[in-house]
Amino acid sequence: MMFNWLKIAAGTAAAVVYVTGAAQAADVLASKEYKILLTPSLFDKQPAIVANQFLADLKAQLKTVNFDRSVDGQFSDDETRTVRFYDSPGTCHLNASGYMLRTRGDDAASEITLKFRSSSQSTAAATDVAGSVSGAKTKLEDDIVPPLRETFSHSTTEPLAATKKLNSLDDVTDLFPGIKSLNLPKKDSLSLVGKLDITEHTYTGVDSDLGAKDADFSLTLWYVGTAAKPAIAELSFKVKSDSGAFAAKVMQRSKLLFDTMNGMTQWVSGSSTTKTQWVYQYQPGFCSSVKLL
Repeated sequence: MMFNWLKIAAGTAAAVVYVTGAAQAADVLASKEYKILLTPSLFDKQPAIVANQFLADLKAQLKTVNFDRSVDGQFSDDETRTVRFYDSPGTCHLNASGYMLRTRGDDAASEITLKFRSSSQSTAAATDVAGSVSGAKTKLEDDIVPPLRETFSHSTTEPLAATKKLNSLDDVTDLFPGIKSLNLPKKDSLSLVGKLDITEHTYTGVDSDLGAKDADFSLTLWYVGTAAKPAIAELSFKVKSDSGAFAAKVMQRSKLLFDTMNGMTQWVSGSSTTKTQWVYQYQPGFCSSVKLL
């Protein structure tokens, strides 16, 4: 079998991956997503208008650092859906093993995602997260949070039948047989992490030409249940690649965008947590003394 060698710029380092055939392989890096938490209370009222105020400030800051590309478009309301995380109460077997289990959608149309996360790209790529139904999609991504910390995630997302119950870890193995090697205690119960029903609102419509690639921006607001004010606000931009290759100029511009966003202290939250960490910390007793990832 013939392999193509592709270099992936990751900051100043380079990683090498193998690609087989014409289609993107599951172990080829599909995207880099740069994420920053903003102060959620700023979005208590008219979040789309506030998001575009942030955008105006960002453009002004980018001029001062000689960003040589444009940021175009306006934020507008894109999607609203329910987000839920599941794990075994008291033990949090999935989180303790580096996994996250999440559903998104509504009662009529929902999807479920199993994601494995690691600081090592090769470890993430080698971890089996195979799904079980037609329409399952697997991808390898690089999530980047301040100051420039990378976490590689290998995930599979597939449709979730309305009749499928999530009662035990055995149900997870049914949906994602790739994790059988974990030998999870099948009968351990599965529950909503933190008893959280999250209402997610996303705002999109903004992009930046980085040269060979574009950056697509998204504002994500999380509300606890039907609360009127958001508990989490995340501003992110994603750079995709079909081949797994990211040119040096694209990475330089991405870093400049990211550093500029992170330096907007009037907008940025002082919290260093991620959205998933926030979910697991919401009800501290859910995992008892288990160390959260």
